[in-house]
Amino acid sequence: MSTACTTDYIVDLSNHSNRLRLESAVPGRPLKVVVRDPAQPDGPALHGTGLLSADGKVFAIDIPTAGGLHHQTCDWAALSAALDAESEFD
Repeated sequence: MSTACTTDYIVDLSNHSNRLRLESAVPGRPLKVVVRDPAQPDGPALHGTGLLSADGKVFAIDIPTAGGLHHQTCDWAALSAALDAESEFD
């Protein structure tokens, strides 16, 4: 799982479909993102909506939670590096 994000939830890079969606991210096109609560890593996955910024530097994720919509940002370069580290074709 990636810790490239600035706040609570962790992008789940153990999920194959999630990795494929992230690897195909393009600026301005929303995509489904699977995240995990670090307080309950074995708990249910949460599904949010991610969006890569126009300059390709920031990946923003909106996650619906019981307390409302949670917004967090991730450094795209760090998230991309984590994706590369999780590659199945090393």
